[in-house]
Amino acid sequence: MLSSVMASPKGSRSQKMKLPIFTRKGTLEVPSPTEKDWSKDDEDDWVFKDPDQEQDSLPQPYRMINKMVNSLFDRSWEMIEARDTSKKAELRRTLPTIYHPLRESKLNTMPNCMDVSQDYVFIGGSKGFSIYNLHNAKQLYVWEKLKVDVISIWATDLGSEILIAPVDEMGIVRLFYFYKDGLYLIKAINELEDASKQTTCIKMEISKGGNFAALLLQGAGDIWLDVYKLPKESWIKEVQYPQLAVNTKKKIRQQLQLNTPDSVTADSLDTDMNISFRGDVKLSLPVQIMKIKPPKPITVWLRSTSSFPVA
Repeated sequence: MLSSVMASPKGSRSQKMKLPIFTRKGTLEVPSPTEKDWSKDDEDDWVFKDPDQEQDSLPQPYRMINKMVNSLFDRSWEMIEARDTSKKAELRRTLPTIYHPLRESKLNTMPNCMDVSQDYVFIGGSKGFSIYNLHNAKQLYVWEKLKVDVISIWATDLGSEILIAPVDEMGIVRLFYFYKDGLYLIKAINELEDASKQTTCIKMEISKGGNFAALLLQGAGDIWLDVYKLPKESWIKEVQYPQLAVNTKKKIRQQLQLNTPDSVTADSLDTDMNISFRGDVKLSLPVQIMKIKPPKPITVWLRSTSSFPVA
């Protein structure tokens, strides 16, 4: 009976099946009883052996040729992956647009700050600020009537006019109104005659459209926010009448310039169109509508409860 089982097809088939064998390189060691003492073996220490390949290994020189072909395929695949990675990185890379300068303008002094509005550049520096044309980089006007430097400047587009707000080293902010070829001083917002009571402007913001202005002021150990309403509708009306007289003079000057010889260049014409400061024109002052102070710290007083009787 035992011989019949050994001779059955199922038994012979199981004898013919060969499973892969894992063998470890080097000498074998008896592991320690505790698992934590077992060494972490690398996968490289284990070799996968196919029983069929042990019996049917290729003879030389075909075994060497097989190794060379496999090595060639591996190197080719690595090169393909490297090229594909570099191509994907090149496609993901977005080159920024480079804008080359149109013209170079040399400044006499080192600027401290600058701002851009419409077609003009406003640069704050020593004892005031200057106005430059954004297209031809020409200096149009210089206002230098301060004893200290301008450390920050804001320029807000109001439509056909520009509101300029420079802040000097003393923290005093001044409002200027720039309309066509005229520059008007509106007011020094936080300038006081008593230097001991002088406040400092830390930050200033003008709303979009120029209807409101907010100033963060500091002085005497306190800090607060002042909000002003800017009467820009009144400003445009107050500068229109003197502007009519200036336009008449400008037309006469332009007619004279058209009759000049051909030797007169366009640069000289631009110089004649410089901005002028209109200190004699008084504009409406901003109206303070709000003053916001930080809340005072809350002081909590703790009262002791009645003592419990001791047993």
